[in-house]
Amino acid sequence: MMQAERLYDEVDALRWQLSDLGELNRENIRLRGLLSFKQRSPLRLVAARVIARSFEAWSSSVVIDKGKKSKINAGMAVIDLQGLVGRVIEATDNSSRVMLINDPSQGISSIVQRSRQDGLVNGTLGANLIMRYLPEDAQIVKGDLVITSELSQIYPKGLLIGEVINIGSDFSGLNRFAQIKPAAQLTSIEEVFVIIP
Repeated sequence: MMQAERLYDEVDALRWQLSDLGELNRENIRLRGLLSFKQRSPLRLVAARVIARSFEAWSSSVVIDKGKKSKINAGMAVIDLQGLVGRVIEATDNSSRVMLINDPSQGISSIVQRSRQDGLVNGTLGANLIMRYLPEDAQIVKGDLVITSELSQIYPKGLLIGEVINIGSDFSGLNRFAQIKPAAQLTSIEEVFVIIP
């Protein structure tokens, strides 16, 4: 009986090791992708890890492990490998708070990449964003990509915000809006880049 218990213990220990190795392998793949992206990008980037998430019902933010000692200040744009994540709203010496693009107080000057139609993208605290102030004849269709425009004071032009998944009209019927699926996986981001101007 003792030998069987010892074998069960060894199997459990091996399962834990296998799980740890799998996680290390996934992290290694992510970090290699980040390094490759940073080396190819024309932007000055500081890589950071997400160390905390906001659980408030009225806002959406994360805390990253880099701050003023890494030349990060409030107002700087934050991206990941897929697209725009948000902006730094507060920085201490060793950490920073990042407001995510799905926060309702976030407004991003944007354009539809294909048609150059401009609008304002707002967060909703949900999974999707809303592009507002589109005229009735706006040239926008499902599948269009939405990027930051040159009118933004915070975000560099051309950062991918997301993809149009639905189009509707407001209650007055004078303006249209577009629902946008963010390119960045906001609920599961682990590593980000802060853009240093």
